[in-house]
Amino acid sequence: MLYDPHRRWAPRGICREEDQHLFFSPGGQPNRKPAKVTQKRWDQAKEICAMCPVLKECARDTLSEEYGVFGGLDEHQRYLIRRRLYKAVDNWPEARRLAWAREIWSLRQADMTWSQILYRTGIPAGAGEKLLKIWTDRLAAQQQDSPKVVDLELPEPEEAAEERLPRFPDRPGRRNCWVRHRGVVADAWYRGETPDGKWVYATTNAGRGQVNKWFMAEDVHLYRPVAAVIRAFAARPDPPREVLDATA
Repeated sequence: MLYDPHRRWAPRGICREEDQHLFFSPGGQPNRKPAKVTQKRWDQAKEICAMCPVLKECARDTLSEEYGVFGGLDEHQRYLIRRRLYKAVDNWPEARRLAWAREIWSLRQADMTWSQILYRTGIPAGAGEKLLKIWTDRLAAQQQDSPKVVDLELPEPEEAAEERLPRFPDRPGRRNCWVRHRGVVADAWYRGETPDGKWVYATTNAGRGQVNKWFMAEDVHLYRPVAAVIRAFAARPDPPREVLDATA
């Protein structure tokens, strides 16, 4: 497995029972070497990571996290790894390079942006474009070598995008609802919805804090029913029904 976009290993992480301030020590910046006091707290968090049963999976799937300690790596270490990925790709084993090249090509075929791909896989745009070129060149070479027209069994772009959407967990979380946020499923608090129910307002975690955001209804799964709260969404991208009726 290249990576787990759903992070199904997360419930087994022992950090869930530890002081989160230890893993998100203030004062650090990803692109700078941290102060000694910050590094000391990070090192304490890494000692906990070393005992975690999902250390390898966490380190593999959280490379895109901007802040905090994940998988025994602090935010500055992950920043350096992401910066070096462009050159590191050339030294990967051929099988790994091709596997990632095909995955990046598939995600781009599903209309994922580079920002979404980064958050999902930990691979930044520069390294992603290099991998994408490897696979597109491979496809072009295959077409030149074969005089026949081969019907690839690939879904249509819309179907591919649908299949690539992360699925909601079957179990309930600790809040009200699951939301699709930045390419993964996150636990969130329900805050309200538009009168037509097409948009849902929710609060979920983002980096060091929380974010309040409007989500399309299909990207929200309410696993703990609550009373509906109607909120105004003045900047919604699709006009409300009453606006369409008035201009018809």
